[in-house]
Amino acid sequence: MAPVKVATFNLYHFAAPGIFWHERKLSATYSPAQWAEKKGWIAGLVARMNADVIGFQEVVSHEELAELMAANGYPHFFCTGHPLFDPEDPAVYVNASVAIASRHPFVSVRPLSGVAGLPADTVIDDDFNFSRTPVDAVIDLPGIGETRFFVCHFKSQGAFVDDDEIDALSDWDAKIRAAYMARAMSGVNQVAKRAAEAGTIYRMFRQTIDADPDAPVILLGDLNEAPGSHTISILTQADRVWSWGSVAADAIPAEHAYLKHVYKLYDAFNLVVMQGLSRPNTHGGIISGSVLDYCVVSNGLNPKNPRRRGTVIKTEVLDAHFEAGLPKDRSSDHAPVVTTIERMGEEETYGPL
Repeated sequence: MAPVKVATFNLYHFAAPGIFWHERKLSATYSPAQWAEKKGWIAGLVARMNADVIGFQEVVSHEELAELMAANGYPHFFCTGHPLFDPEDPAVYVNASVAIASRHPFVSVRPLSGVAGLPADTVIDDDFNFSRTPVDAVIDLPGIGETRFFVCHFKSQGAFVDDDEIDALSDWDAKIRAAYMARAMSGVNQVAKRAAEAGTIYRMFRQTIDADPDAPVILLGDLNEAPGSHTISILTQADRVWSWGSVAADAIPAEHAYLKHVYKLYDAFNLVVMQGLSRPNTHGGIISGSVLDYCVVSNGLNPKNPRRRGTVIKTEVLDAHFEAGLPKDRSSDHAPVVTTIERMGEEETYGPL
């Protein structure tokens, strides 16, 4: 039986002709011919990925994506809702949504629109919401069992400033002072928002892991941060622990040492030894790009966990369109990340943690 594959895929403005992204101009929409070309390219890459489950970002025309995926062997599809459009121009979208497509039926699926019970001693507001509502789904994966999936698109990078507010100031000193201050505050907001999203998704993982320590849980997402960032470490708990209360980190009783791994999450790329000397970029290009897209898994899929439900054996970045120099509107400015998971009973036995 073939291994299970899961993937994350930012589509870059999947918006049908007549819908503009961010502003009304010809370069921010598709002609019918360009739209057909883009959908054909997506279909070809989906076939190459051959994934059981795919999480999508930058979805605007979700009905068309559902039709495209159904035609390519994915009858089970869910999108978290309609994108946001400019109230002054309903043809211009200002924020997209995320979606999930699966070859296997959903046990459950819902939009993760809000999270109750956040600690009062954090800066996260009681009415916290994600910048793009994630998918929260459970799928019964053959040979692995019921697996919880989150599909996310964390807050975008960039300190965005309202040009109209700056243009309204006539004095250049006032313009420059106001622009710098707006950039600083906007920068704080976008960094804090991603950190809050990371912490909140970690809490959602823990809902399942606390009930079943070896449960398979998977996040597929464009997280808009680099692998070594503090935001990713919030999500994965990758930073070194120096002590457990007053007990030194290396003094934990041997019979409890495995618990250090149970409650961490794992960037799937790092679970496979010697995948490559350098990590391929997932955004922007082979040379000058960055890593923003991830498959993050629970300990239930960790190759070193003897109680695991499946084994991550490979993570690939399908970036041939970067090398070919395809226009990003007809392809994407992101490369899909595909993680392969062997089913239990089909992989070699690994030693204890």
